Amino acid sequence: MMNDAVFFIVLLILCEIFESWWQHAPTLGGVLEKVRHYYHIDIFVLLLMHPSFWLVLFIFLYQGGRGTLLSLILVMKAADLAFKLWMVRKIDEGALSAEFRGMLSVPLSPWMPWINVVIYPALLAMALTG
Repeated sequence: MMNDAVFFIVLLILCEIFESWWQHAPTLGGVLEKVRHYYHIDIFVLLLMHPSFWLVLFIFLYQGGRGTLLSLILVMKAADLAFKLWMVRKIDEGALSAEFRGMLSVPLSPWMPWINVVIYPALLAMALTG
């Protein structure tokens, strides 16, 4: 079981690095533009560009669908993806307020796009070893 946990944690780290790499931008608006690009190619391409979601879903099912922390990670990953999709739709509709559009141009901290590489694997480690 410990070998499985280490394997899944390392795999999740690699998935999170990939996601942070392709989404990396100086502002939230830049991140959403990258997401929007893949969304307009095809929604399934965008979903495939989030391998950590699919990995966490697999781990959740592999563990028998039990575990509060695994459920939390899955809900957080799903909410992140749903929020991005919602934001892209609102941008396409032109339904964002001027204040909100202004927030999209605020610079992100250099560590902000990479925090998922630490948080999700740490939560997964706690879920699989606890």
